[in-house]
Amino acid sequence: MLGPMIAGIIMSIKDKGVKIHSVFFTLAQAILACVVVNSLSISVLHHIFEHWSLVLFSVLSVIIVSFGTGATLAWFRVMPGTTALWGTSPGAASTMVMLCGSFGADPRLTAFMLYFRVIIVAIATSVVSWIFVKANHATHIPTVIHGDLWPTLLLIGGSTLIGVKIRVPAAALLLTILIGATAQFTGNFHISAPLWLRIPAYLAIGWSIGLRFTAPILQYALRSIPAVLLSSLTLIAICALLAFPVAYFAHIDLLSAYLATSPGGLDTIIIISANIPIALPFIIAMQTARMIAVITLGPLIARPLGRWLEQHTLPCKNSSPPHS
Repeated sequence: MLGPMIAGIIMSIKDKGVKIHSVFFTLAQAILACVVVNSLSISVLHHIFEHWSLVLFSVLSVIIVSFGTGATLAWFRVMPGTTALWGTSPGAASTMVMLCGSFGADPRLTAFMLYFRVIIVAIATSVVSWIFVKANHATHIPTVIHGDLWPTLLLIGGSTLIGVKIRVPAAALLLTILIGATAQFTGNFHISAPLWLRIPAYLAIGWSIGLRFTAPILQYALRSIPAVLLSSLTLIAICALLAFPVAYFAHIDLLSAYLATSPGGLDTIIIISANIPIALPFIIAMQTARMIAVITLGPLIARPLGRWLEQHTLPCKNSSPPHS
């Protein structure tokens, strides 16, 4: 998604007049929802319920810290209130970028903040894994579940059509998650999310976000890098500290606990941990639980808290993002 987004920014800055029809963005929402549902399984739910108190503590702690850093950015007028909160949400970056615009945030700045942190987290996690683990170790890589393609395509098409017609914020994404998860857990069919289906969705999302950038908004984003970097490093450090109690109470190694609490995406963590001996089922369960919590609680927290911050923080000169 980063590549198309950068390409879209370049095309927008050069004023090439390229547009992406909204129906493709809605279709991408439905496809992305299938990626979310595809990561859910009975075994993952079993691990979540087995360690429910620890998962709840970890998930809520990371969410509180992430929204706390976002509130700090908003308080010091680095970013607008709602945008700052969405931009610091821990995980589910693609989904947050798609949802945020419907809840009052700026998708461009949110995408900049989220993917900037994804890069920082990937670098930090890779370095930590390299330090703690020898290169010749290996671990079990979870089997890819291909699912049932045709029912999935019908669900995507139906959700997209409904999303275009009713114009409810993120309707296609939320409807696909609800129906897909119900069908998957009741055994009717398993959601499929093959690579050839995900790539066009990521392309459409990246282009759509990138094409909304203007030269002033890009300059504003670049000026905020020091503060965004500091907030990202703070979140990573606090999540690393949370790994100590998680490792102790879950009876797992410290590296597994660190990967479980890392504020990066589930796919990034799996890729990084592909050749190291870790408690992968626990990590997937913890990351999946947080992804579900962020998607569920994110809008409920970000909108009222963002509005309060925007009403109670004083604007500083040249601190507000340009409007487009």
